[in-house]
Amino acid sequence: MKKINQSLFALSTLTLAMQAGAAGFALNESSAAAAGTAYAGRGSNAEDASIMAANPAGIVLLKERQVTLGGGVVVPKGDFKGTGYVGGNPYSSSTNDEFLNTSLIPFGYFSMPVDDQLSFGFGVYAPFGSSTDYDDDWAGRFLADETQVTIVNFQPTVAYKFSDQLSLGLGVFATYGEGELSRFVNPQAPNDNVVIKGDDWAYGWNIGAIWQPQESTSLGISYRSSIKLKLKGDATGTGSIWTSFGGSATEKAKLDITLPETLDFSLTHQIDDRWKVMAGATWTRWSQFDKLVVSSDEGSGPVSYPQRASPVPGVITYVQENWKDSWAFALGGSYKYSDQLTLKAGYALDQTPVQDAYRTARIPDGDRNWVTVGAKYELGNDWTVDAAYGYMFASKVTINEGNYNDDGTPGNTFNLKGEYNNTAHVFSASVTKRL
Repeated sequence: MKKINQSLFALSTLTLAMQAGAAGFALNESSAAAAGTAYAGRGSNAEDASIMAANPAGIVLLKERQVTLGGGVVVPKGDFKGTGYVGGNPYSSSTNDEFLNTSLIPFGYFSMPVDDQLSFGFGVYAPFGSSTDYDDDWAGRFLADETQVTIVNFQPTVAYKFSDQLSLGLGVFATYGEGELSRFVNPQAPNDNVVIKGDDWAYGWNIGAIWQPQESTSLGISYRSSIKLKLKGDATGTGSIWTSFGGSATEKAKLDITLPETLDFSLTHQIDDRWKVMAGATWTRWSQFDKLVVSSDEGSGPVSYPQRASPVPGVITYVQENWKDSWAFALGGSYKYSDQLTLKAGYALDQTPVQDAYRTARIPDGDRNWVTVGAKYELGNDWTVDAAYGYMFASKVTINEGNYNDDGTPGNTFNLKGEYNNTAHVFSASVTKRL
């Protein structure tokens, strides 16, 4: 029983991957205007108020008060084939193709110029998130089952135009995160499971600049700080392990986690009255995500003790991640077909931060390729509609995951070996009203 419960919490309550968003567990779906060009130029092409999520300096280039509301719908498809092992012996094999959930990712922004140089704004968007749900009898159920995670930024923004060439902006955001995950824990009683829920508020900031060496060219650079969350919540165990507690027990638990900082470079160039080209590169400091340590917030409790004795006091779960820093690159363009209609297209390559030796069932991430198309339509009366479609295809990846002991050494109680092949369709749309 000690070994069965050595990774009782499995991974975390918040840092898990939306397999259709950006690499790792980041999300791109914060702007329908930028989605059409695969987010190339998102920090230098000021089309609407959504630019503040990528570069807060951009709102000072908007000449009118405006509201932008919209969202993205992610329709992913994940294919898994593999075998689960308990104590080195095959336990079950399975094929899963519906473990990634369709998700809605809304966003909203407001910006207003105070004068020719100063602008204020406010935005609500999701920089990270997750939604996965494996079948209860799948091969890796002792490592991962269901995951539902939401992270939202609430960002007041200010920007100042120092000259016709240089604009600077600052955003300060409050981040709310909540999550729920589950897994099964006992091969001798396959219905025994643990469900974890937790939430927290944290704070961060982003800063950006846009330089326009000439009227037709804009260069953007922006930095978003890391976010340190101290999650606290409940772990509830249900099943035969907790018979002496009436079949169910709850324990307070906690997890400290850092969401990574990013550095974004952006270029937009107007070739002529109709053609515009964009490029972008984003660096993410995923190397901060080196391990997950979940601990009891009670010292010990009915979920973690006395079912087992922890060799490291207070530690419930230790998972080695060892992620690496990564880059994403994008190219895009737009064509003004008429005074009302602008057409867009783009391509992006998003490098995974996951090293092959440390890939997990909750984050079976690989390098991602994106192709996108989009359109902007001016409805008249200061109304604009943006829409985009993107197709993501990730490289096939293998997994060889095992659990860890509390001190970080391999536990080899549970193992999962197999192959993932993930794709996704993403639909984005927004409406902007200039006031």
